[in-house]
Amino acid sequence: MRVARLLVFLVVFLVACGGPPAPAPTFARPLRALRSLPEGATAATHLRFEVLPPGASKVTFERMAKYPEPGWQMPRAFRVLPGKKTLTYLASESGDDTLALFGRDLASGTARLLLRAGDLASATGAGPAPLSREEELRRERKRERAEGITSYRVAKEADLLVLTHGGDVFAFAPGAPVERLTRTKEPEIDPQPCATGAKVAWVRGGELVAYDRTARTETVLTKGATEGLTRGLADFVGQEELGEESGFWWSPRCDRIAYLEVDERNVASVPVAGHRNGEPDLMMQRYPRAGATNPKVRLGVLDLASRKTTWVAWPDQAERYLVRLAWTDDGRAIHLQALSRDQKRRALVRVDAATGAPTTLATETSKAWVSPSPMRVLPKRGEIVVTSAATGHHHLEVRRASDGGLLRTLTSGAWDVTALVAVDEARGRVLFTATRESVLERHLYEVNLDGGEVRKLTSEHGVHSVSGDEKGEVLVDVHSARDRLPRVDLRRDGAVTTLAKGDDAEVRALELRAAEAVHVTSPGGQELHGALLRPRVVVPGAKHPAVVMVYGGPTAQTVMDVWSPRLLWQHLADRGFFVFQLDNRGSAGRGPAFEHLVHGQLGKLEAEDQAAGVAFLRQIPEIDETRLGVYGHSYGGFMAAKMMLETTLFAAGVASAPVTDWRLYDTAYTERYMGLPSENVAGYEATDLSRSAERLHGHLLLVHANMDENVHYAHTAKLVDALVVARKPFDLLVFPGDRHGYRRPPARTYVNERIARFFAERL
Repeated sequence: MRVARLLVFLVVFLVACGGPPAPAPTFARPLRALRSLPEGATAATHLRFEVLPPGASKVTFERMAKYPEPGWQMPRAFRVLPGKKTLTYLASESGDDTLALFGRDLASGTARLLLRAGDLASATGAGPAPLSREEELRRERKRERAEGITSYRVAKEADLLVLTHGGDVFAFAPGAPVERLTRTKEPEIDPQPCATGAKVAWVRGGELVAYDRTARTETVLTKGATEGLTRGLADFVGQEELGEESGFWWSPRCDRIAYLEVDERNVASVPVAGHRNGEPDLMMQRYPRAGATNPKVRLGVLDLASRKTTWVAWPDQAERYLVRLAWTDDGRAIHLQALSRDQKRRALVRVDAATGAPTTLATETSKAWVSPSPMRVLPKRGEIVVTSAATGHHHLEVRRASDGGLLRTLTSGAWDVTALVAVDEARGRVLFTATRESVLERHLYEVNLDGGEVRKLTSEHGVHSVSGDEKGEVLVDVHSARDRLPRVDLRRDGAVTTLAKGDDAEVRALELRAAEAVHVTSPGGQELHGALLRPRVVVPGAKHPAVVMVYGGPTAQTVMDVWSPRLLWQHLADRGFFVFQLDNRGSAGRGPAFEHLVHGQLGKLEAEDQAAGVAFLRQIPEIDETRLGVYGHSYGGFMAAKMMLETTLFAAGVASAPVTDWRLYDTAYTERYMGLPSENVAGYEATDLSRSAERLHGHLLLVHANMDENVHYAHTAKLVDALVVARKPFDLLVFPGDRHGYRRPPARTYVNERIARFFAERL
């Protein structure tokens, strides 16, 4: 339930280059009243609006299952190659989710196809290979839904790209033939080129392997891996909760590799059992539940010539999460952040690469939790740029690299820095995105490294997501708003060039409408931000049902001024539902004080705020307050189930992949927000929804996938058992072979159809 960097609706697919700009979309307006009913509608009886049939909406369940969503049929994963001549990206040739590799010449502006997945399949001499278990789970961690070429790495000093297909590794330089590096039955995981591109490393069989492209030989660098013991891979919580995709890092001179050794042999195993293609499928997953044993993780620096590893020797035996590792340019040291297990303390640490000796440069603490910080080391200045929440908001500061001393703060105010985009040491500037204009927006800003005025660089309202090279010389800005389709701008040498705009043909065909922004006051007096989509048809004098879409999890934000089709919303609204969503206390973008309100009591304030949202809905004359529904997935499933079990606000609810007892969820996420179970017994007990089974009010549909390795089926099973004991009627939908995100198109189609049918029948 990775939310530290999750903006639920900020799914940034970067746009294709070339072609004429699309016309601005004309969004359909909600019809507040009709003199006559459309075909298929039923006249109001006793002021009750009868839900229209599925055919009343042009948004089909099959379309809901497809990716990308309307308006987001765009490329992503932009990279500026080191020569600064080419911009590479992934895009679909047909507007679907099968991606290929493209390149844009920055001088001429021309774009061309560089590589298809089919080209790699031809190089292997075989068709597409099924995903290995390891790669399937990594895709789950990254929330990756696309097919074809889905990711690639670029060498820091050479125009060389490294990617995988069918479990094997390939290297590719634009204009040169594809180079196949492996041909093995066992898959290679996370291949990365060193800075010069002369060597490539990956993990295979739990061991680090290096490949010399000149000699065309590979060397297994580590040995002794066994079940539960790996080198070079981040563990489950590192990938899922802490944003650490990789478990190894090349030194700048290609002569050493820093890597993690993860020992999970003492971590309890949880069975993840299901059925695929009619056959049983069982995976025993090493999964650290809250309060239980975590993996033992240690950091080593491996010398490729001697194959000797120097281990980092910490001064005590305290448990630490090691995140955001980065080599210094001279290769003499590694900077990283060490989070205490309870995540109340973050230390900025420098490790001597030769001796493994760690030095703590600076610390930040909180009574609730401290988040990892973006970090840039400036070798010429001897400085480090990081963020701090010491002022009550996340702001940029500069520290000495030698001892961590605070030199100056670069930003301040009642707003948050959300991303560190680039640092140009030579020109003395920092580029970042922030919420300075509005908590609902993200803009690009610039500030001098020596401090001074913060300058806003983007003008279009909405959310801007910016990426590019480390110095910010070439930037790609993907931006949109709730009533404006995405657009991509190339920012270079002070000039801004629009590369492309979102195609609104399908948006028009489906008659998609933008949700309106609304505001609700929480019981604590804070202003909460919401989104409301009214029914397309509002019959005079009739009362309509409404559905609340809830997420609610801490440090997540679902309501923003960003383009989001919300296809299930659109479908329900076309059939006569009001659809509503509210970001409660604890959500992101408002600063740590707002987020920390929920610490130690997950679900309590969130439920109070969602109830305030219901009170807001009841003030809308056209809404029937006896026909309210609630839907949520993951943390939202927890909230939906909680509201159905512990309030009488809703007549029907769908809880999808719900957490039902936080003692069953993982350490890094749960302990961050709840503390240790032994230190917060009452808090954890209050989150056990099975205790409230006998209080179930209304109609409840539980949805879960048997092979969900994130929120295990054990959560739903525990609640089902309690409902059975309490003899409470409920509905249950189980997907035998799917995981947390219901990746298969048939499952996505069916689950949306069942949700819509459930609300149509129960409300």
